[in-house]
Amino acid sequence: MDNSKNQLWDVDAKLFASMKTGSLTPNEANFFKNMQYKQEYEVTALNDLLVSEYENDDEIYVIRMNYDEYVVGHGIETDGAQEVHVMNLSEALAVNFKTEGFLNHDITLWQWLREKDYEIVNYGRNYDILENGKRS
Repeated sequence: MDNSKNQLWDVDAKLFASMKTGSLTPNEANFFKNMQYKQEYEVTALNDLLVSEYENDDEIYVIRMNYDEYVVGHGIETDGAQEVHVMNLSEALAVNFKTEGFLNHDITLWQWLREKDYEIVNYGRNYDILENGKRS
């Protein structure tokens, strides 16, 4: 795997810097630490499934693509009918589930992740790494 560092979007660089001291819980600090590493060093062409719609009652999913693009979606077997593609983590965290028709109440991805204390995030599903047998 290439070890060169991907250049972060300015908004994400500022977000990561602020969350080094601004995290509300250890899980939140861990989330931002992991996401910064992934965006800087862990490219994915086959996608990185961070949150699976099968592992939460709201059927929300979050997929990281390339270094720092994200798909935030809703529903099981909806074939992408309810999803938003954004260019960085800051935009992904700002996705409002009510506005997008995912849920009936006004909540952003970031607020939703905080409610779950990030326990539904799985950092080990970068399918490029899984396919190459480097992670079990």
